[in-house]
Amino acid sequence: MSRTWVYAGAAVALVAAIGVIFFAPVTTRGTERVTIETISPFARAWSGVQARWSDFRQSLRQFDVLDEENRNLRAENVRLQTEIRQVDYLRSENDRFREMLAFREQQSFRLLACRVIERDASNWWNSVLVDRGWNDDPNLAQDQPVVTPRGVVGKTGTVGRSTTRVMLISDENCKVSVLTEGAGARGILLGDTPLNGGVPVCRMTFVTREARFEVGERVLTTGLGGTFPPNLLVGTVSEAPPLTAEKNSGLYREGKVTPAADLNDLREMFILTGGAPAKK
Repeated sequence: MSRTWVYAGAAVALVAAIGVIFFAPVTTRGTERVTIETISPFARAWSGVQARWSDFRQSLRQFDVLDEENRNLRAENVRLQTEIRQVDYLRSENDRFREMLAFREQQSFRLLACRVIERDASNWWNSVLVDRGWNDDPNLAQDQPVVTPRGVVGKTGTVGRSTTRVMLISDENCKVSVLTEGAGARGILLGDTPLNGGVPVCRMTFVTREARFEVGERVLTTGLGGTFPPNLLVGTVSEAPPLTAEKNSGLYREGKVTPAADLNDLREMFILTGGAPAKK
C-alpha cells in the first residue's frame, strides 16, 4: 500500500512539474506582450522627441556655422569693396598722370607741375592754392597761365615761397582775350557767378555786332594781352543769343562759354613759366 502511494505521489509531482514548466513561459510571453503593447506608444513618442531634439541641435549648429560664414562674407565684401575703390582711384590717378605726361610732351612751353592743396568753400569758383612757390622755380611769377590737358584753368596770383594762389577763369576778375575757332569771333572772357547745373559759365563779352559765332564752337586764347599764349583751349560756346536779343542791342554781342577744364574737380595742373613768346 505504501509503495502505491509513493508511486502516485511521484506521478502527481511529475505532472505538477511539467505544468509549471509548460505554463510558466506562456505566462511570461503574455506579460511581455502586454508590456510591449503598453509602452510602445510612449517609446515611439520618446524616440520622436529624441529625433526632433537631435534635429534641433543640428539646426542650431548649422545656424551658428551659417551665421559665422555670413559675418565672414560681410567682412570679405567690405574688404573687396575697399580694394575696388582703391583700384578705381589708382586707375583714375594713373589715367590723369598719363594725360598730363602726354600733354607735357606736346608743349614747347616750360611747364611746372603743381597740385591743389587748398580750396575755400566760400571762394570755390574764384581761386585755389597750389603746392609750388618761387622756392620751387625762380621763374614762377604772377600772371602766368595755369592749364590742364583739358584746357585753361586760370592764372597765377600771389606767389609765395612754397605755395601760389591761382585765380580761376570763373572769377570775374580773370580776363582772357579769346576767339571762336570756327568763325573767329573775338571777345573778352570773364567769369560769371551763375552756375549751369553746378558747372561755372563764363561770359564772352565785347564781341562786335558783325561777328558770328555758334553754340558748340571751341573758344581759344588769342595771345593778346601778354598773359596767355595763343591757341590754348578755354571752353565751348554754350549760348549765342541772336542780335535781336535785348542784351545784344548795343554795340557789342555777348555769349556764354562753358570752361573745358573741370573747375569743380581740380587736382593736378601745369603753370606755364616760360617758353614760346606770346603775340603782341
